[in-house]
Amino acid sequence: MQSKELKLHLSATIEELNRMKVLVTEQKELPYGIQLSLSGYGSSCKINLYNSKKKGNSTIQAGGDKSFLGMVLERLNKTANSTVASSSSVPAGLRAGSDEAGKGEYFGPLVVAAVACEQSVSNKLVKIGVADSKKLSAAKIRELYEKITVMGDLRYSVCCISPREYNRLFEEFKRKGQNSLDTLAMAHGKAFEDLVAKGDEPDFAVIDKFCEMKRLKPWLTIPVSKVELRVRAEDSEPVVAAASIIARSVYLEELERLSLLYGVTLRPGAGAAIDSLGRKLVSKKGETILIETAKVHFANTRRIVRTT
Repeated sequence: MQSKELKLHLSATIEELNRMKVLVTEQKELPYGIQLSLSGYGSSCKINLYNSKKKGNSTIQAGGDKSFLGMVLERLNKTANSTVASSSSVPAGLRAGSDEAGKGEYFGPLVVAAVACEQSVSNKLVKIGVADSKKLSAAKIRELYEKITVMGDLRYSVCCISPREYNRLFEEFKRKGQNSLDTLAMAHGKAFEDLVAKGDEPDFAVIDKFCEMKRLKPWLTIPVSKVELRVRAEDSEPVVAAASIIARSVYLEELERLSLLYGVTLRPGAGAAIDSLGRKLVSKKGETILIETAKVHFANTRRIVRTT
């Protein structure tokens, strides 16, 4: 339910957007806030509105055309109405986000990263080109990883589950009637637990949605009321995009380490080309090598073993 203060913030924001001739095409309720989808001048973007007793009103970027988004936030920031403010004038508190890499890849680990920073740092992430890692080359991912992980006003944590440990956990969860999503939920929970251990608990957290909250809840050490599960969160939340880059970089680095260790160049994916690499690996090291390098419950294992 929207508070009176949030409703006033929304009303004042829409009034200013009308003056800007920017159309609100959709409103969506968020935990403690409202997301507005905006359209104007041939572009579109999204902003999130929040209000809290501690921090007052805040207006946060939530993805879309960067130029249009910047114009909207700048105009809202300059408005005379003090109930409307951008993230640069009214802090939104500590934001956090998590994302994973390796979930759908046969070879290599499962990696989850979590990132936390203030909104001003989140804006810096956008400026340096942070985006969904799936849209970036391996070289760009590594370049951004190096920049993100040395930012003094940002903290991060990584939960990297090796193939051997992943396979053990999968069998353990399977005996309980659970599956690989429970392993992933545990990894997200561990990443957030380690993140909180490095500093304050975040005021708001976004997880790239891969399951329902009931699966995640047992593993979360931060209140569920502070967590939003968002589809394709890496497109709208810079901290989630940063987490996706860190997770992907760690995954690729670990895949390279396994390749060097076992003498076969392993690659991401789970298709026919991966089966070929698996057969090559098994012919050199035997079937048990898959436990050390791959997620053996994938269908690839049956195809590799059957044809080796």
